[in-house]
Amino acid sequence: GDEDLYATGGGYGSDVPSGSATADLNSETMQRILAAYSGSSLRPAITLQHRVAPSPSPSLVSKFGGRLVGADWRYLFNQRLKLDKNWKTGVADIQTVAGHTDSVYCVQYDHEKIVTGSRDRTVKIWDSKSLQCTRTLAGHNASVLCLKYDDVTLITGSSDSTVIIWDWQTGAPSLRLVSHAAGVLDVAFDCEHVVSCSKDCTIKVWRRSDGKLLRTLIGHRGPVNAVQLCGSRIVSASGDSLIKMWDLNTGELIRTFAGHTRGLACVQFDGKVIVSGSSDQLIKVWNAESGLCTQTLQGHKDLVRTLHFNGGRRAVSGSYDQTIKVWDIVSGECTLDLKDVHTSWVFDVQFSTSRIVSTSQDQKI
Repeated sequence: GDEDLYATGGGYGSDVPSGSATADLNSETMQRILAAYSGSSLRPAITLQHRVAPSPSPSLVSKFGGRLVGADWRYLFNQRLKLDKNWKTGVADIQTVAGHTDSVYCVQYDHEKIVTGSRDRTVKIWDSKSLQCTRTLAGHNASVLCLKYDDVTLITGSSDSTVIIWDWQTGAPSLRLVSHAAGVLDVAFDCEHVVSCSKDCTIKVWRRSDGKLLRTLIGHRGPVNAVQLCGSRIVSASGDSLIKMWDLNTGELIRTFAGHTRGLACVQFDGKVIVSGSSDQLIKVWNAESGLCTQTLQGHKDLVRTLHFNGGRRAVSGSYDQTIKVWDIVSGECTLDLKDVHTSWVFDVQFSTSRIVSTSQDQKI
């Protein structure tokens, strides 16, 4: 077993080792397509890159009177159709990034970079186009279990029981948050707060600017394996098989979601919908306000270790069954099942319009 990760206690963890189409191209329709399309790159990169035609030349992507010309509307519309088809058929280029010397536990990425954390105690930043490592950050004394970043700050949690707030420009720790009595399993933050959860069964809220501990949330009876922050609500998932919603500002417990039969490993929350993954091999979708389970997704054959969901109908999951699955959370359908991507357990997954990035015990991204 790997002492870095999650305690049992009802949880999941002592077993964790070290075509053509026609459409009305009206402005409203295309604005929606553009909105969905923005944020994705068409260049081959990272792990699962859907095959689409190269981007139009700058001369084609011209603006006229504040609107894209008709040819470009059609181009973007057709590209969107191709992407949608590839999401359904699994047409993808797979690229592998290697460089960590042990399991890769966590990942986040954007157009310019991929950031990963590993059991080798380092954080690595990779160029999203060349896939070369551009920087390695060292500061934790044990495995880097979780990370989140924005334009200003990178925040990591470790099995050394600390949270580090890093300065992007210098690559050095600017604050180290110390209070947890065991490994920090997940982090979330907004412009004012940092939220961390731990194997010690607690959730802590810190002031982002100076690292002051504001409050400790106690209520779970097992390790708190995942946490999300949206507005004034914190959502946590625990090895005790429960999801809890808390008030960020007061620490008050608002609601408990019960339905999984074994410990939870991951949770996502967009303000209205909660999606959770568990050792019971199920993914559940919940109405955050009513507390009701609206859908149960079945298909994985082992622990659902990781989920990514950022609104809409699509969610992506990764499992100890070594597969990555794409789901329609409204219909409950598994729309894509990616196998033979990793040779061991999948620890983390993220997706955008045109790519999926995953990490694994096999040390690969």
